[in-house]
Amino acid sequence: MSESESSAPSTSTPKGFSSRSMVTNTKFDVEKFDGTNNFGMWQCEVQDVLFQQELDVALEESVPEDVDEKDWTRINCLACGTIRLCLSKELKYPFMRETSASKLWKEMEDKFMKKSTENKLYTRTKLYRFQYKPVIWILHWEKPPS
Repeated sequence: MSESESSAPSTSTPKGFSSRSMVTNTKFDVEKFDGTNNFGMWQCEVQDVLFQQELDVALEESVPEDVDEKDWTRINCLACGTIRLCLSKELKYPFMRETSASKLWKEMEDKFMKKSTENKLYTRTKLYRFQYKPVIWILHWEKPPS
């Protein structure tokens, strides 16, 4: 998924959010999560995008002390929007009304961060292909020249 962010920091924003500089004119490429691809890898990529946009604070459950309520609401809305933009339409629908990024993140982890059959099969295959190769040390001892 290609997404272009072009929001500039406003000089009229209240304390807390104004001290955060927004990423401007940056393009992020994250594959949309559709339930079949690797959720852990997708989650890592989305979290990186949130870090770049300085919205990662929204994944915390409590409001940071230096952010007022109005800014916290805005940060959460921006973070939720970013997360939802990285979801396929089918998966976006159940989460479209969520306004708390931490709740949205937790709900998605609970739903998709399970051991899937594919993960179990990969792990099992990796284990079965493991072969123990004992190392035999042969020491060659020569009598020192006299």
